[in-house]
Amino acid sequence: MHKPLRIIKDDARVRLTQQVNLTSAVRVALLTLPGQFSETELFERIAGISYLGDPRMILPAEHRGKVENIVRKQTPQFKELYHRLVTGLPGVHWPADSSNIEQDTAGHGRSAHLKKLPMNLLSRVRNHYASSPGFPSLESDEMMYWVRMAEDDGLADVLRQGG
Repeated sequence: MHKPLRIIKDDARVRLTQQVNLTSAVRVALLTLPGQFSETELFERIAGISYLGDPRMILPAEHRGKVENIVRKQTPQFKELYHRLVTGLPGVHWPADSSNIEQDTAGHGRSAHLKKLPMNLLSRVRNHYASSPGFPSLESDEMMYWVRMAEDDGLADVLRQGG
């Protein structure tokens, strides 16, 4: 549900679930992108989330440029779907007339996105860092725990691997 789609039967529960899902995808994408990036990079990162665990993407049976093709052919729909969501998040600046996006990459700003990831993903990320030597525990200093995790250079790889 990260790509533009048409909902056939309007239902408030489906709309709410879709908004939560889209916002989670944006948070993951932002945590894996640098301070400045293009809307195309954002859309490809978001659309690519759907295919991270897909074994077909590893095999030669699937087109390697599938995600790029999806985004290229539906860029206006992606922008319509995500612009308001992205600009509503703290630390993100994306003028409506621009294709360039800037975000705060400081640990405090990124930790706000990190703490709001879906529970299953966040649990796997936390388990990954729990085994890291010298990493602070959540109980000892909660703020430092989240900031250190958000500032870690390897966080993007951890997220791409699903924790």
